[in-house]
Amino acid sequence: MSAQLKTLIDRFCSRNFSIQRKNFKSALLTVAYNADDWTFDALEAHYDTLIRYLNLDDCGRVLGYSCGTPAMTKRSRYPDEAYNLGKRL
Repeated sequence: MSAQLKTLIDRFCSRNFSIQRKNFKSALLTVAYNADDWTFDALEAHYDTLIRYLNLDDCGRVLGYSCGTPAMTKRSRYPDEAYNLGKRL
């Protein structure tokens, strides 16, 4: 998790009461160079906790394995998955 994402989460958690009542939607979009099946385990666990804690509506996830460069990502199926997820929001 990047420092920027951690800061965002910390700021959300400081206002959790007002967030919990608003039924916000959330989606997880991420990429990594690694292709191992455990690559996103820790991130997904933290995301699941955040969703539950803030009472967010989880609208889906796109976990981009083997996306180490923009070119690798562009050639993968993940941009289409992210687009389709966005259309469903």
